[in-house]
Amino acid sequence: MTATASSASAAATVGGCPSGKLCLYEGINYDFLSVTSTSTQACIYLSNYGARFHDGIGSYVNNLPVNAVVYHRSGSSFVLDGTIRPGGFSSNSYNLVFGEEGAVCMGGVRP
Repeated sequence: MTATASSASAAATVGGCPSGKLCLYEGINYDFLSVTSTSTQACIYLSNYGARFHDGIGSYVNNLPVNAVVYHRSGSSFVLDGTIRPGGFSSNSYNLVFGEEGAVCMGGVRP
């Protein structure tokens, strides 16, 4: 039980992202924090933030209690890239598509 508590506590501070927030970084290794959100039912349009989301999300931490669904923009449409589960994180999601100029939506909202 103690090992689980330590792991959960460590995950809550990954990348410096506070508990109860979604953190999206433009760079890998939790560099260039551009978006934090506490909303559990909204879409965040990445083209409104930072300069490098045009290449996609570099890294992320989801400390929200809901899934964060990631879309990239293709012309005037949004295409599903994947889902970041509660507690999910990646230090390198930079693949030139994941969230590229797209949106991240929580709570069943769609772009």
